[in-house]
Amino acid sequence: MHSIAIKINVSSKEQEKIRNLLESVGETHKHPKFHCTVGFIEKIPSKDEAMALGEQIVTALQDHIHPHFPLYEVEAATLLFGHVMAFTPTLQSEKELKDLNLWLFKKAEDISGGLFSLDKTTAPQNYIPHMTLWHTRHLDKRFRKLEEVIKHHPTYCLSDAAYVVFTQ
Repeated sequence: MHSIAIKINVSSKEQEKIRNLLESVGETHKHPKFHCTVGFIEKIPSKDEAMALGEQIVTALQDHIHPHFPLYEVEAATLLFGHVMAFTPTLQSEKELKDLNLWLFKKAEDISGGLFSLDKTTAPQNYIPHMTLWHTRHLDKRFRKLEEVIKHHPTYCLSDAAYVVFTQ
């Protein structure tokens, strides 16, 4: 079985801004593309089916967000799920992302002919928009520095819809 994560990447120009911000607080590990996951679909029988579904959803999502790309305005840095250091959005950004998640929920069911829907953890009533920064088990001096740096609510453009296939 396969799963897909549907995400919107931070624009390439702003990827570097986030890396620089993290380096300024002492986080020096190699970072993946920063993004906000907007949905997750599980139990897709084949990789080919997962890739075809992912392509269709991403095409629809890119068309939906273009040309008014969502903005991710940072409210806070926090430890989520016991091991993920993440940015959480301001209320306005959270509302916009939750509306996008609701649209995606309906669109995924539409595209798949009702065969697939978002996983319960990313279904609209449970969706927690966040941007993963790094993995950790405890808060340290980087967190305290990060809290100071983001007091002015930096904002990042989410511009590139994408998906990732996972094998379960």
